Amino acid sequence: MKNLNLFFALATCIFMYSCGTTDSDAPTFCSVDGDVAIVDEVEALAGSTLSLNQTVCDNEALGTANWDLHSAEGHAHEGEEEEGFVLFSGSWDYDFSDELSGTSATSGISTDIPNDVRGVWDIVISLVDAEGNIAADVVTPLHIENDFIPEYQLTMVTGLDLAVGGEPVWAPGSTITIEGTLSDSDGIEHWGYHLENEDTEVKIAEDEGDGAGSTEVSFTWTIDIPTGATPGEYHFHMHAHDMLDNAMETGFHVEIE
Repeated sequence: MKNLNLFFALATCIFMYSCGTTDSDAPTFCSVDGDVAIVDEVEALAGSTLSLNQTVCDNEALGTANWDLHSAEGHAHEGEEEEGFVLFSGSWDYDFSDELSGTSATSGISTDIPNDVRGVWDIVISLVDAEGNIAADVVTPLHIENDFIPEYQLTMVTGLDLAVGGEPVWAPGSTITIEGTLSDSDGIEHWGYHLENEDTEVKIAEDEGDGAGSTEVSFTWTIDIPTGATPGEYHFHMHAHDMLDNAMETGFHVEIE
């Protein structure tokens, strides 16, 4: 009987202890002015230092704020608005885990943006408290402009609404037109494009030209899709070099069917 009473006493203590320490409330993004979670977008320049802050709170104890910066090309997060047609250049990923304490803290990052990237990146902040409760991620677009590398701006692509974006569909035997400009303050030395099958890496159209040092080159490319082009996923690849030998690559996906 004595051992049984001791067992019930221990069980009661364990039950009361677990009930007293169970935390089921997720942490929150308790933002103040300038925090990432409450701005529509962040604008930055390639080659500059990016510094971001976010205030976070929890009813009992904070845990970790994880920062993930990655290109937005080819995917969308839940609730994220469409950006329309965007030309991406370069690759860059940044990850940082910030260990936090207390019930309120400011998590921040500071990192240098490479000078060869351009486009829209995602800033994703994931928040978990000390008990493992997880907040819904914050996703904020980061628009990166670039003054170092040449820039293509397209004004017309056959089969593509530039205001909406997406992937144009071209048919074998068709003629497509791409119009736009290529600019660089240091002058354009060389430009080129090719249309390549993503599976076989076979090029079915290509051209190149001399920029002759011009700071802006306007172009209208008329491209005949071969009648025997294999249906499937293709990539329209554009590249350019300026007079200081700064190189850039960009492009978009195409479906041929």
